[in-house]
Amino acid sequence: MKNFDYDTISEGYYDEVFKREKGVQSAWHHIKFDFVEKKIMDTKNHLDIGCGAGTFLGNYLKDKKRVGVDIAKGQVDYAKKYNNDENTDFLLYNNNLLPFKDKEFDTISFIEIIEHLNFYDTKILINEAKRCLKDDGCIILTTPNYLSLWPLLEIILNKVSKVNYEHQHISKYNYFSLKKTVLKFDMKIIEMGTLITFAPFLAFFSFGISKFFSKINFFKFNLGFLLFVKIKKKTLK
Repeated sequence: MKNFDYDTISEGYYDEVFKREKGVQSAWHHIKFDFVEKKIMDTKNHLDIGCGAGTFLGNYLKDKKRVGVDIAKGQVDYAKKYNNDENTDFLLYNNNLLPFKDKEFDTISFIEIIEHLNFYDTKILINEAKRCLKDDGCIILTTPNYLSLWPLLEIILNKVSKVNYEHQHISKYNYFSLKKTVLKFDMKIIEMGTLITFAPFLAFFSFGISKFFSKINFFKFNLGFLLFVKIKKKTLK
């Protein structure tokens, strides 16, 4: 599973952006993580696949048992150093089998991971997550929405950001293709939609105002920059 090239991303880059609490990029990550946490608040133990520098687990679900896995040793080492506590564990993942027992986790997240993988690797990883998920547990995925203004935003980011996404995002999803893909894994869709519209850009003026407006759902249409889907195992009859 080597589609995601980490060489262009410095260790802890996104964690430093998050903790800056200033500017559009930081607000974006705060809003995204706030949203994911609300979708899995009832968990007792949570697995974050593709945890990177450990920003989500280091700042959310603080009273839960949390485990993060990633294929990048540098990012995992950073996570252990800066985002670790007694309820958190970060592990290096370097093969097709997750190092966990069957039905071990209540909830599992893939936060902007599957766009970096081809379908074959996505299938392996989702099926492994499914194996590690309790029968009544859920998986939540987020990924860029290519039927929104994301492609334009990506072009801008490639010019001004330290990270270039042109070759990072090899699988480009929209609402319909993500739904079709998820259903191939024999999972039941509990909830699906989009998030993030204009709120992060208000951070130009005020970080607090940005986070406040992110909690208000102005648009019922699936036009947000990010897609999300919450899925569960199909009930055996």
